[in-house]
Amino acid sequence: MRVLTMTEARERSEAIVLDSVRVQIDLRSAADSRADAYTVRSTFVLRARAPQTFIDLAGEALGLSVDGEARPIVFEDERLHVSGLPLGRDAVVEVVARCAYSRSGEGLHRYVDPEDARVYLYTQFEPNDAHRAWPCFDQPDMKARWSFVVDAPEGWVVSSNGQELSARPIDGGVRHEFSPTRPLSSYITAVVAGQWAVVDGGSWRGGVEGEDPIEVPLRLMCRAALASSMDSEDILEVTRAGLDFYHSVYGFAYPWGGYDQVFVPEYNLGAMENPGCVTFNETYLSRETPTFAERQRRANTILHEMCHMWFGDLVTPRWWDDLWLKESFAENQGAIAAARSTVYSGERAAFAVGRKAWAYEQDQMPTTHPIAAEIPDVGAAKTNFDGITYAKGAAVLDQLVAWVGEEAFFAGAREYFRRYAFSCATFDDLLGCLGGAAHLDLSEWADAWLKTSGPSVLEASWTTAPSGAVTGFTLVDAADSPVTRPHRLLVTGWALTSGRLERRFASDLRMEGRSALVDPRASLDRPGADAELDLVVVNDGDLTYAVSRLDPRSQATALARIGTCPELMTRCVVWASLWNAVRDGLLDPSSFIRSALAHAEHESDDALASRLLAMIREAVGFLAGSRRAPEREDALTAALRLSRSGDPDRARAWTRLTIDLATSAEVPGTGDFLRETASAHTQTGWLARAALAARGEVDEAWLLERFHESPSGEAARALVRARAALPSVEAHEAAWSLITAVGTANDHLSAAFEGLAISGLADPGREDRALAILEEFWSTRTIGLGIRFVTGAFLGQVDVDDPSTGAYRVESLTTWLDAHPDAPAPLRRLLIETLDSSERRLRVQSLWGRP
Repeated sequence: MRVLTMTEARERSEAIVLDSVRVQIDLRSAADSRADAYTVRSTFVLRARAPQTFIDLAGEALGLSVDGEARPIVFEDERLHVSGLPLGRDAVVEVVARCAYSRSGEGLHRYVDPEDARVYLYTQFEPNDAHRAWPCFDQPDMKARWSFVVDAPEGWVVSSNGQELSARPIDGGVRHEFSPTRPLSSYITAVVAGQWAVVDGGSWRGGVEGEDPIEVPLRLMCRAALASSMDSEDILEVTRAGLDFYHSVYGFAYPWGGYDQVFVPEYNLGAMENPGCVTFNETYLSRETPTFAERQRRANTILHEMCHMWFGDLVTPRWWDDLWLKESFAENQGAIAAARSTVYSGERAAFAVGRKAWAYEQDQMPTTHPIAAEIPDVGAAKTNFDGITYAKGAAVLDQLVAWVGEEAFFAGAREYFRRYAFSCATFDDLLGCLGGAAHLDLSEWADAWLKTSGPSVLEASWTTAPSGAVTGFTLVDAADSPVTRPHRLLVTGWALTSGRLERRFASDLRMEGRSALVDPRASLDRPGADAELDLVVVNDGDLTYAVSRLDPRSQATALARIGTCPELMTRCVVWASLWNAVRDGLLDPSSFIRSALAHAEHESDDALASRLLAMIREAVGFLAGSRRAPEREDALTAALRLSRSGDPDRARAWTRLTIDLATSAEVPGTGDFLRETASAHTQTGWLARAALAARGEVDEAWLLERFHESPSGEAARALVRARAALPSVEAHEAAWSLITAVGTANDHLSAAFEGLAISGLADPGREDRALAILEEFWSTRTIGLGIRFVTGAFLGQVDVDDPSTGAYRVESLTTWLDAHPDAPAPLRRLLIETLDSSERRLRVQSLWGRP
C-alpha cells in the first residue's frame, strides 16, 4: 500500500477543487455473514486545474466515468487514476466499487452480537481510512458537501452526518436518504447502521447571544443488548450542559443539524467527532452501575468530542502536522467544560494528575516531538495521536490562557471560527487570531512552547537563617536542555498545623528566563517564616506545563500528610510531582506505594482516588522482583480489606485492584474473594475469572460454562482473555493461533495478549516469537492491528533480577532495531518507545536495589 504524503496531498488539493460528494452504499447483505463486501458508488462534482488526478480506494474498482463517459480503470496501490479531466468547469466523476466489511475497527466495521445475533455497522476513519469504506479524496483539506444514500435491511436504524430526509421501502430493504452536509473532510464522514437501540433525547434549544435560537435534536444509540445500561439521564445532562457552555464561549451556533451519540463495540478509540454522528467506545457504558469516576471520565470524553464540532470539524487542520489545532483544544476544553458546567467539577484537577502524566511520559522518550510536529505522511500521522498532541498541547493551552487571559483567548477563538468557518486553517492562522485578540505578538511564545520538545523541570530553593527567616527564594528551570520557556505560575507554601496542611504563602509569578524570584518583596524574610514552608508546591493550580520537583522536606510532608490539604487541585499537583519522582528514580517506589495506599483510603475525590490506585498498579512495576513481592502482598492485603467497604464506588475500585494484584500474589482470603467475585456475570466478574485462570484454579471447561450462562459481547472478549491466561502450553498456543489468524477482531487480538501477560505460566520466548513474525504481521494487516500487536506483545513486566525479562528484552529489541533500519517509521517508533519504557523501569529498579 502506498502512503499518502503531505507533498502529494498538497499537489492534489491545488489541482482539484472539490464541491460535493454523493455516496450511495448498499448494505442490504450486511446481515449475511457470508457477505464479506458491499457495493458503493461515489459521485464527485469537482473542478480540475490539471487533467489528471487520483481517487483513494481500498477495495475493488468496478467502474469509472467522467461526465457520464466510461473511462478505463487504472488502479494500483489503493489509487484509482483519472485522466482527461476537463479544465475550468464543473465535471462529474463517478466511481463504483466493492469495499470489504472490516474487523479491525478501521473503515466500515461489522459486528455480530453473540448474545442475540444482531448486526451492527459503524465507520471509523481518522486519519485516512475513509477510502476503506467508499472512494474519496482522503485528505483533510479537500472539504466537500457530502450526502449519503444508504440501502439497509428493513428494521435497521441508520445515522449519518446529515439529517435523514426519507426512508422508503425498496427491494430487499429500505433506502435512507440524508441531507447534504456543510463542507466536511473525508475523515469525519460517517455511516452507522444496524439494529441499534435508540433513546430519543428530545431537542436542545439555545444558541448565540444576539442570534435566533436553534434546536438540535438529540439521540443516543447502543447495541440492543446494552439498552438497559444506557445511562441516558447523565449523558443527556452532560450533552445539554456542553452545548450551553460552547455556545456561550465560542459565539458560533452549532452548524451540523442533529446530534447523535452512538456507543459502538470493538472500537479502537475512546470516541470520534463525526459531526452529527459522534461515535464512542461502548466501554463507556456498563452493565454494572458506573462509578462517579467512570461517569466523570465519560463526561470529559463527551465534551471533548463536542468541542471538536468547532475545533476540527468547523475549522479543520490543513494537514496532520497541525493535528494539535484540534486535539489539544478538545483535550483542554473538554476538561474545562466538565469542571464548569457539570456536576464533575473536579475534572480539571483530574487532568493534572491523570492525562498530564501521559504527556510527561511521552515527552521524555527519544521519540518526543514538538506539539506542532512534522508529519511527512499519513503513516506518521497514525502514530502521532499521542500524549504530546493531546495532553501536552492541552496543558500548554492552559499556560497560554494564564499568559494572555481567558477573555482574550476566547475572543481569539471566536474570531478564528468566524474567519475560517467550513474551511481549513494552519497554526499561523490561529496564532494570528489569538495574538490579535490579546494585542500581543505571540510568535516568540509559540516558538518556545510549540516548536520545542521535552518538559521544563522547575524546582524551588531558598536559604533559611537560624531565626527561621527565608531569603533567596528562587525558582529554577533545572531541565537538561537549552530550551527556555516563559511561564506564568503559582508557587505556594503550606504549614502543618495540628497535623493538617494550611496555605500560608502564595506567589503568582512570571518566569521569562532560567530563574525567577518567588518572594521578590521578601515577605518571608522574617523570623519563623520557615514554618510556613513545610510543603512548597511549584505550579499549584496547574497553570503551566513542567515537571515540578518537591524539595526533600516537602516530599516527606507530602508522603505523610498530603491528604490533609483542603484543595483538590493542590493534592493532584503534588501527587503528579511524586509520580514523576518515581519515574525519574528520585523516590523509592515502595514509599510511593505505601503513601498512596494510605491516602487513597481517605481521599474524598473519586477521580483522584481512582488515579491513585492506577499509580499503585504501575509503581509495582518499578520495583525489582526481590522487592516486588512483599509490596504487592501488602497492597493486596489493604485492597482486599477495602474492597468490602461500604461505599459501592470505592469498593469496586478496590476490588479491581485486588484482582490485578491477585494474579501474582497471595494473602489469606484471596482465593475465596476471587471465587465470590467471579460468580457475577459482569465485567468485574470476568476479571476475577481471568485471575483464577492465571492462578491455575479453574480450567477451560469452567470458563466456557460461565460464558454460556451469559454469552454477551463483552463476555466473548473476556473469555478470550481468560483462556489465554490459563497456565498451560496448550492455552498459550491457542492464543497465538488466534493472534496470528487473518480475520481476528481487533478487540480479541488485544484480549489474547492481555491474557498471556497475566498467565501464571512463564513464557520467556513470547517476545522472540512476536519479533520473528513482526514484519510479516505489520505488512499484511492494517496499521491499527499492527499497533495492537506491538503494544500487546510487550505487556509483560521487566525485572532487573531476571535477565530473561529485563536485559534480554533490551537486547532483543535493540538487535531488531539495529537489523531493521528501514522498517516503517511508525513501527520503529513503537519499538523504540517500548525499549525506552523498559530501560526506564530497569534503571529505577537498579537505583532502589534489593530489600
